Order: sequence, then C-alpha cells, then structure tokens
Amino acid sequence: MRKALLVLSAIVLLSALAQLLFAGYFHFQNTIEAQHEAGVYHVMNGQYVLRYGALLAAIVAAIARAGSRTIWLAAGIFLLSWVQLFIFIIGGMLTGSSEDYITPAGSWVVSIHPLTGVLMIFMSYWLFNRARAVALNPQPLPPKAASSDAPASPSTA
Repeated sequence: MRKALLVLSAIVLLSALAQLLFAGYFHFQNTIEAQHEAGVYHVMNGQYVLRYGALLAAIVAAIARAGSRTIWLAAGIFLLSWVQLFIFIIGGMLTGSSEDYITPAGSWVVSIHPLTGVLMIFMSYWLFNRARAVALNPQPLPPKAASSDAPASPSTA
C-alpha cells in the first residue's frame, strides 16, 4: 500500500502541475469559443483527476498507516479542490457575475482561484515527499516484550 500511496501522490502532483499548463493553454486562445473548448482540459483534470486522486491518496494513506498528517494533507487537497469550484459558484452568486458579464467584485473574488491553486501545488509536493519517505523507509518493527527477548538465565540458588 505504501508504493500505491507513492504512485497516487505522484499522480496528484503531476495533475496539480498540469493545471498550470492547461490554464495557460486556455487563457491564451483567440476566441471565446476556443477558450471554452481548451478550458475542458483544465476543468476535467481539476474536477476529476486531481480531486479524486487526492481522495484515493487519503484513503490509501489511512490503509497504509502513513500517519495522520499525511492523511490530512491528502484530504486537504481534496477539500481545497472543492473550494476551487465554490470560488466560482459563490463568487458569481454574491457579486452578480455571470459567464457573459463579470463584475469588478466578481473579478476580485475569482482572483483567489490561482492562489489556492498554487497552494494545492505546494500541498501536492509535500504529499509526494511524505509518501516517498513512507515508501522508502519501512516502519521499524514494534519492540518485543522484555521477557521474550531475554534468554533464559540460569537461576542462582
């Protein structure tokens, strides 16, 4: 399970890094229609690969007994992916923005999106480092009871 955690955390890290590439790709399209078509990569990767990869990593980290910090780090990436989505939904509702018209207040709210994206990249990197440490350093065996370790000593009578 520790190797599976390492693989999943690598997928989450690569997915988080790919989000930058996909965001840049759709941002620099010439027309709105081309932006919508190119934005599918960014949306699908963020909403499926990154989100559910992090959820699986949290589950596998729990099964592998990778430690509570590793589990919460993966769960945090999963939860932050929902925050990324809610930034658009709630930001649009609170500011009166729509897909056709974005208010200045809506722009300010949505500008949080790339900041939380950068935070997800750092969290994914930390998750990968923790998973690598867990996979490469096996847990030591628990100490045995003192009575079972000690050889039988002759009694002095």
